Amino acid sequence: MLNAPGWALGFLDRDLRLKWANDALATLAGRPLSGQIGRGVGELWPALASPLGGLCARALQGEVISGVSLACTTPEGAALHLRVSLMPAVAGGLMSGLTLIAQDETLRVREHILLRESEERMKALVDISCDGYIIHDGGTLLDVSRGCAALFDSTPEQLIGDQLMNWTAPESRPTFAEAVRKGIDTPYEVVALRRDGRRLPLQVLAREVDYCGHRARLVALWNISGHKAAQEAAARDESFREQLLGVVGNDLSAPLKSLHLGLNNLQQEGKLEAGQARQLTGAAKRMDRMLRELLDFIRARMTGTLPVSPAPMSLETAMERAIEEQQKVHPERPLIRAVEGDLRGQWDETRLTQLLEILLSNALQHSSSSNPVELSAKGRKDGVTVAVLDKGPPLLPEEHESLFEPFRKGRKQGREGMGLGLYLSRRIAEAHGGRITVESSVEQGTCFKVWLPRQVPAL
Repeated sequence: MLNAPGWALGFLDRDLRLKWANDALATLAGRPLSGQIGRGVGELWPALASPLGGLCARALQGEVISGVSLACTTPEGAALHLRVSLMPAVAGGLMSGLTLIAQDETLRVREHILLRESEERMKALVDISCDGYIIHDGGTLLDVSRGCAALFDSTPEQLIGDQLMNWTAPESRPTFAEAVRKGIDTPYEVVALRRDGRRLPLQVLAREVDYCGHRARLVALWNISGHKAAQEAAARDESFREQLLGVVGNDLSAPLKSLHLGLNNLQQEGKLEAGQARQLTGAAKRMDRMLRELLDFIRARMTGTLPVSPAPMSLETAMERAIEEQQKVHPERPLIRAVEGDLRGQWDETRLTQLLEILLSNALQHSSSSNPVELSAKGRKDGVTVAVLDKGPPLLPEEHESLFEPFRKGRKQGREGMGLGLYLSRRIAEAHGGRITVESSVEQGTCFKVWLPRQVPAL
């Protein structure tokens, strides 16, 4: 009985010297039992001499000391936690000493510290992974993180004990009540109310947890007000783009078609001289090209790419069509065509013709009328390379990449168009799984090269 596991027992005389002890007390003191008898409490536990001496003094005055926690560090540097009780021992009506009962709580305290640290780490992890969290039981707030309290412009102390419904917008209360009733564990959205009445959209994810011995709901919260604002802005932008496409695609293209028709009628009736007809037709075609480029630019910005419809074709067909169109606008300019190898593949003929027209038009604008522009194509095993070469003023090195940005124009000489052509040429090449590059020098001139795989890669 006197050597019950976990309980250290001893008897101290009035001078606080140990007169008797069980094995457990000897173990706590870290000395053999024979070496402890007759020693004072200050010698047994030097680090506890002051607090234990004070408790003994009170017990010698007749006070019963029950379950006082004491902590110290052993000579080996280990933490020691004791729960100490002291009772006066009376014999023949006289105080004969004190009965000392000590329980080693080091393991329990260590586990408690580890548990508290784990809880703090978990709270920190939750705070990092979401904007805040709450724990509630049937809607009554039991615990609130500081991050969550900040969302509501409040403090945890002001929220704990309150009803969550008081902080939920009326239209979201049925959603929240159903989620609690059904134990929904998938994300959903609610609108909360701040302390000043302002509304706050939140995303919610809840789980059942054990809390203080019973089941409760742990709810992680994310502030999605920025996301909602971005969605609304995107919706407004989408609406504007659709309206812009409608204006450009319908309201502007209709009068342009009428202009083309009127020019054709005037030519057939002989009311326009050949030079006038060519000049007006060229201007109308440039307007038409600018309109198509603007439409393509808006589509590319909306979807991130340009739509293509690949079909079996030869690149020579697109080259011939592009040269034919440019010769109509620039009949006096020499255009050289050169081909080599197999030029067949699966491409969008209309888009590739558009790409070549852009590159040819760009070359014709930025080179002297006396210099020819060369369009060449070379078939390889892995694909086809198309090149457009002109002998105009060279590009500056810093212009090479910015040329392909929208509304940019290189080589100050040319000002025709909106600066969308080269941007669209890159988009067309990329839509086919290809790429476009430029090389420029005084000796060689400026050469735009387009590489295309023989088949558009599957998305």
